[in-house]
Amino acid sequence: MLIENPYGIAVGDSEDPELIAFPREGIPEIIDTQSALEQAAEDLSTSSLPVAVDVERAQGFRYGSSPYLLQLRREDVGSFLIDTAALPHLESLQASMNSTWILHDASQDLPNLRELGLEIPALFDTQVASRLLGMTHFGLSAVCEQVLGLTLVKDHQASNWSVRPLPKDWLRYAVLDVELLTALKDSLEERLDHLGRTSWAQQEFSHIAEAAPPSPKKDRWRSISGIGKLTSKRALAIARELWIERDAIAREIDLAPGRLVRNSGIIHAAQRPPRTRHNLLSIAEFRSPQARRYAQYFLDAVTRALALPENQLPPRHRTEDDGHTPSVRHWQRIHAEAHELLLEVREAVAKQAETLEISPEIVLEPRVQRALAWEHTQQGLGMPVDDFLTAQGARPWQISLMASSLSDLLSR
Repeated sequence: MLIENPYGIAVGDSEDPELIAFPREGIPEIIDTQSALEQAAEDLSTSSLPVAVDVERAQGFRYGSSPYLLQLRREDVGSFLIDTAALPHLESLQASMNSTWILHDASQDLPNLRELGLEIPALFDTQVASRLLGMTHFGLSAVCEQVLGLTLVKDHQASNWSVRPLPKDWLRYAVLDVELLTALKDSLEERLDHLGRTSWAQQEFSHIAEAAPPSPKKDRWRSISGIGKLTSKRALAIARELWIERDAIAREIDLAPGRLVRNSGIIHAAQRPPRTRHNLLSIAEFRSPQARRYAQYFLDAVTRALALPENQLPPRHRTEDDGHTPSVRHWQRIHAEAHELLLEVREAVAKQAETLEISPEIVLEPRVQRALAWEHTQQGLGMPVDDFLTAQGARPWQISLMASSLSDLLSR
């Protein structure tokens, strides 16, 4: 079988993939002025073809996950690189982008696009499509290799995209991220249609595009790696106060919290609380120039934690939010019946997934599987299984596949 791709290279299924190291039309000038943005909007408006979209962030370098570069491409117009640090408000592009947007793993980028003032009219997510087709390697380059016989140079994925000016080689990488998305979409659409899964994909795309932003996690400080080493409530209080202080400082100076003080430093300080500047700076993670500048703030955080009365110390284990299913790792101990049912639910989902040759979590999200098992064993669902799955956010195609077998399972 020969694979068609935008480079005109016929690649057989058994051949090594062709490496694409440079964009077909070269690297466009970066757009960083209002007049250049207006021209881009005018150029984009000359076509109604799908728009390939990608965003670059500076995660791990800056606080949060704000966008620093937006890449756009229409096959009959060309590629655009927009400096979103210089142009953080892009509402003027909306009217010229009112067609399908093609993204790879859209759930990562849609919050950034909304932050820029852009609302998605329709979505095609190439990662979701690849997973519905049973692919087990679904990074962009891997999917391009499997579907188009082409592979991309991926050499600046973890770069600090807040740097200015952006190096030319980074811009080359950024253009390549939208270079193949349209051809990839076309090929994936054909495969989905062949397997009768087009409506599945459309339901998934709509679900992603319409999803509300996730609620902030409760007690985010408990996500510190190594937190399990802390066995006393007092040590947990110290870790909490240090995490809160670090987060506040990092937000103020726009620095990734882990670059200010690594998590291992917080754990170390919680285990052996420093009471003087000398004690604090004996911990390696607090000795960087940035952390030293805020040494007194961190010492004050430790002091606050040490002064807390016992009834204000955090519990040893995370408490569940009301209405949320408890963490599954506790089920075998606190509710064996729910644990056993969850294993049976997982088995039923896995059996269906095996016949379709896709991953079980695509057939039904683990979150929904857990909710079903927990609710049924606690107080009963109070409604038919298909209605419960709908209320949990399962899509119609998933419900049609699983509702009957799960109903049979629960009625035993």
